[in-house]
Amino acid sequence: MPKAALEIEKAEWKKALRTALCSSLLIPFSVLAAFNTETEEPEPSFYGGRSVTHNNQGVSNSDIQFQRRTIAPPIIADEQPGKVEQETDTIVVSENSVDTPSTKRLAPIALSRNESLLAKKAYYYFEQNWNEETGLINSVQGYHHSTMWDVASGIAAILSAEGLELMTTEEADNKLQKTLDTLGNLPLYDNALPNREYNTHTAKPSGRYSNSSSNGNGWSALDIGRLLIWLEIAQAHKPQLVPNIKRILDKWDLDKAVSQGTLYGELKTSQKRHYRQEGRLGYLQYAASGFDLFGFDVNTAYKQEDIGEVTVDGIQLLIDKRNLPYFTTDPYVLYAIEIGPTTQWWNQLDALFQLQKKKSTAESNFWVFAEDAMSRSPWFSYNNIFIYGSPWLSIAPGGKPVENPQIFSNKVAFGLSVLFEGDDFSQQLAEKVINSSLTHRVVPTGMYLNGGPNSAYNINTNSLILSALWYKRRHFQPLINPS
Repeated sequence: MPKAALEIEKAEWKKALRTALCSSLLIPFSVLAAFNTETEEPEPSFYGGRSVTHNNQGVSNSDIQFQRRTIAPPIIADEQPGKVEQETDTIVVSENSVDTPSTKRLAPIALSRNESLLAKKAYYYFEQNWNEETGLINSVQGYHHSTMWDVASGIAAILSAEGLELMTTEEADNKLQKTLDTLGNLPLYDNALPNREYNTHTAKPSGRYSNSSSNGNGWSALDIGRLLIWLEIAQAHKPQLVPNIKRILDKWDLDKAVSQGTLYGELKTSQKRHYRQEGRLGYLQYAASGFDLFGFDVNTAYKQEDIGEVTVDGIQLLIDKRNLPYFTTDPYVLYAIEIGPTTQWWNQLDALFQLQKKKSTAESNFWVFAEDAMSRSPWFSYNNIFIYGSPWLSIAPGGKPVENPQIFSNKVAFGLSVLFEGDDFSQQLAEKVINSSLTHRVVPTGMYLNGGPNSAYNINTNSLILSALWYKRRHFQPLINPS
């Protein structure tokens, strides 16, 4: 296509996207533009770097590696004291561990009125953004695209909504079947693995090279790893789905996403294909666990290599010493809720809870850092506990610091509130999330430093709210345990 014609087509596409988002019920966006790949043109993105990003920290393009987001075989914790209520015939919960035959029958924990209202707000997002033809859910309100990370969040929302009795089992089964049917028929990148992004209306690859013979521009092993976790949770709770899930994974060449015992992704650019190691501390172990669950050797992902120590506000933390070491609370919260507590060396959940409690007290304001979509440019940010020698630093996917960053993430704050139930600060976090959602139809993303709301209504925020409430209703039992 001639360059002039190409520029006209790009301009028309951007105008159409801008119009679509402005007309949505919940997002008054005026323009979307972010750089998220090497040496390529800008394109709208709510996903951050996810895998490969620009780097403004002195790392050459040749050194840039895949980034973000693990499991070991499921570890089920002992029952937590004070969380067992009257016995019934409703839920079977292991008394000591997954290997112990002794059980108690427990009624689900009843949610408070405010928790029930929060669940309904989160569920409304999925009612509004569900695509009946494909079983895919928009990643952000009015943005009709989804990654495999987001597909996992959609499956999580369906299972959690059923567990919270927001939908019937029949409805949940039908929705899950629709999603799995689509996964089984996706046009795969190079006929091997799911592309990085798909259109939720058509289930066709979106993004660069979506209409080329490659069917897209690569895959993210981190996103696929999270999806594997939720496929395992789905078949554990609904064994009738096992054949469907097996057929899907038999079509995918998952071996390509694992090399030398760790995760590898691929990015296609105009120059070449980049096949490189993917993931840093926290995100790597979380996503690798999905591959672990399906029998892949990801032993290297759990080795304590390239790891350093820092002290932030008097609390000692582990950091990844490689480039692009995004450090948010997300993977630690997701692992604990979905898989359960672990004593593995990389788990920093307790330290991160205490750190953000200490920071919030010192600032007389709530600080909970996570990765999140944004309601304004740069549209996505990694709110890092520590990165490139600096604590509490929010950066755009390209590495540039964010002005007026988000300092409070509703999804991670609420996740922490159920994981540390009984702590005064955890109760304050739950109340903060509930109060900040009162004037919104769905759960908003968080709060900016200047006190303004981040209203980039998105799938991951509302999915984690539902998952956290389901975790609580299940007597704080990890979701991978079907009982």
